[in-house]
Amino acid sequence: MEVINIGGRKIGSGYPAYIIAEMSANHAGSMERAKEIIRKAKECGADCIKIQTYTADTITIDCHNSYFQIEDGTWEGENLYSLYNKAYTPWEWQAELKAEAERVGIDFFSTPFDFSAVDFLEGIGVGFYKIASFELRDIPLLRYVARTKKPMILSTGMASYAEIAEAVETIRGEGNEQIALLRCASAYPAIADSMNLATMQDMGARFGVPVGLSDHSLGSLAAVTAVAMGGSIIEKHFCLGRDIENPDSSFSMEPAEFAAMVRDIRQAEKAKGIVYYGATEQEKENTVFRKSLFVVKDVKQGEVFTKENIRVIRPGYGLHPREYEHVLGKCSKEDLERGTPLTASVVEDYVTLMSATKEQEELVLIWANEEETRKQSFSTEPISKEAHHAWYSAALTSKTRRLYICYHGETPVGLFRFDLLSDEEAEISYQIDARFRGRGYAGDMLQAGEALLQERYPMLKKLSARVKPGNTASCKLLQKLDYEEKKRDESCLLYEKTL
Repeated sequence: MEVINIGGRKIGSGYPAYIIAEMSANHAGSMERAKEIIRKAKECGADCIKIQTYTADTITIDCHNSYFQIEDGTWEGENLYSLYNKAYTPWEWQAELKAEAERVGIDFFSTPFDFSAVDFLEGIGVGFYKIASFELRDIPLLRYVARTKKPMILSTGMASYAEIAEAVETIRGEGNEQIALLRCASAYPAIADSMNLATMQDMGARFGVPVGLSDHSLGSLAAVTAVAMGGSIIEKHFCLGRDIENPDSSFSMEPAEFAAMVRDIRQAEKAKGIVYYGATEQEKENTVFRKSLFVVKDVKQGEVFTKENIRVIRPGYGLHPREYEHVLGKCSKEDLERGTPLTASVVEDYVTLMSATKEQEELVLIWANEEETRKQSFSTEPISKEAHHAWYSAALTSKTRRLYICYHGETPVGLFRFDLLSDEEAEISYQIDARFRGRGYAGDMLQAGEALLQERYPMLKKLSARVKPGNTASCKLLQKLDYEEKKRDESCLLYEKTL
């Protein structure tokens, strides 16, 4: 599962990052300050406020021998029991804090540290859970939380691959697939050298779950980078001010910093964007400055195009540079002045239409069953070989329908079809091989088809074309060729052109 669902919101690849403000001990013993932290987190753009549910007695024991003393780091000299007594969030506050979060419109969840905390949080209706890095290998606790069948976000600080795999396997063994993993450097504060965000990406690939970062570093660089690398969840300690003394204040973010981080994350998401090839909206106005074919010496009608009279130069109003070799040796249909963009309409035999034959039946079926062609067809179901054979055979012998294969040089690029509706009207349609879309062949083919029709059926006065709503490319092409929209309903757009 690459997506989990929290409160109706999807979290995972392709969705906005879920940003968690971790309150931890930053309330500094004040219920009102805890509520203000919730309100500020919402104002700063957090999606969720997280607390921790433990007491000194549920997480350790009151013992002061050397095993329970912290010898270095942020809490150097502290005793575990006394530290947790300073840092914990009173349980009698927590239902009220949850209600405050609901009032201001921000998600609320907690990290339980033992069975009694899970039972308590179930009692107040918490919808999902966090497992701290230090509890990742508490297999009984993982199993107990997993049985709630609620989403679980696991921090993985210090954990080996085997320990993470065991934790995930334990949770899945209880039938709970709602898992996310956070890369975490369990140092307070953590330094950039300890981030190893590539591990975050690897966890996502190995375990097939959403991933993110539980960030204890100073600043927002790691968090923004994590999102740019595919992180779906960011957790950051949040305080009203680092001058409010408590065990977590030194590595927590103040409101202005947190808000700036959220803005940077959202900008990073925009920059990351989607898989997209081609000109963006901002770039489109500059595409004209790319190279194309231009006439660089005056050319007379009937004169051959040569390396001396055409070149690939900027700007981009002429044919694609790939057409250079194809155009060389062909004749011009018109007089052309130096500096004129070379277009298909002035190149003799740029595309040619040849009557379809029985040998091309399979090729036309391949074109007809191409994914985008089916999507834009009035019948979207794939065409069977048998049904296509009956249609194609009938088309080859019909007195009112004609099929033509469009060639560019010796390469078949599409199908042009017309149906005679009367002596004065014909309906046209076309298909382009998916490999040759976007190269201008469709327009050249339709123009060649119109010329052929007018030559063979001089009594024709009107051409029509039916297009499925949403087929923007065909609509734009027909409008460019002077077809006018005459009728529109939910299933069809009708275009007509007077000859």
